[in-house]
Amino acid sequence: MYARIGALLVAFALAITGLASAQERFGNITGKITDQTGAVLPGVTVTVTNNETQRSAVAVSDSTGSFYAAALEPGRYTVKFELSGFVSQEAPNVILLLGTTATVDSNLRVGGVTETVQVLAGTPLIDVTSTTQHRNIPAEEFDVIPKGRSFQALAASLPSVNQGELEGGFQVNGASAGENNFTVDGVSVVSQIHGQQRQDAVFEYLQEVQVKTSGLEAEYGGALGGVISAVTKSGGNTFRGSLYEHYSASWLRSDNGLSQRLQIDPITQNSAQIVQDNDQEFNRNEFGGTIGGPIVRDQIHMCVIIIRSKI
Repeated sequence: MYARIGALLVAFALAITGLASAQERFGNITGKITDQTGAVLPGVTVTVTNNETQRSAVAVSDSTGSFYAAALEPGRYTVKFELSGFVSQEAPNVILLLGTTATVDSNLRVGGVTETVQVLAGTPLIDVTSTTQHRNIPAEEFDVIPKGRSFQALAASLPSVNQGELEGGFQVNGASAGENNFTVDGVSVVSQIHGQQRQDAVFEYLQEVQVKTSGLEAEYGGALGGVISAVTKSGGNTFRGSLYEHYSASWLRSDNGLSQRLQIDPITQNSAQIVQDNDQEFNRNEFGGTIGGPIVRDQIHMCVIIIRSKI
């Protein structure tokens, strides 16, 4: 009896883990390696290194000259190709976006092992391997665009996404707000009540935000609208921090006569007058800070929010 219950609990835990890991958290790097004649090169050692954290993964090209480095954190990478008897090549600034596969091909030439050649690589504008329509917004981009304080606010700036006060939330391709899905580091944070995220994630400690609007994969079967995924920063080998304050108040808001309204006489119903409502005054401060850096250099890093308060 207890063994059966234990087996069921283990199976349930594995199922939950599988669901969590199915959500968007990583990207992949692939490519094909040839020599000067165009012949494929098997056995090439490909080292993929994150420029910020210095964590690296190693792959070896197969019999077709192809390599595949999977489950990599979004960020900028250096990809190095090495094979005895050939000149080493290096792609120093490969941008890997959330949920995408970057292609880095290489053409090695025969030469001394002490030589190194730099190659240029990039992420194509159109991913022909995926049917999903999505937009990836890295931190360096959403730091300079106007937005709200929640990562879901980025979705409203994309095509086929609309907002309405009556409907609540936002609608993707005509679907209701309750049909959207939100994840942070692969964990679903969607609210079943009003279709928004239950847990807020401020931009100061986010690495990237991805918004999918159509052609969703099978693991998002419960989302008929959009899927908004955010991944947090992991820190790096250099200690960095920031302090911020966001202030809003009623005196900063313009008054274009919107506070005036026409009121019909409730008794006679045949006369009306313009009523000027009193402006509701408010002052709101949101301040906080972040810090990130190495715990164990090149291996374990941290990025935490140290203060967050609203007054």
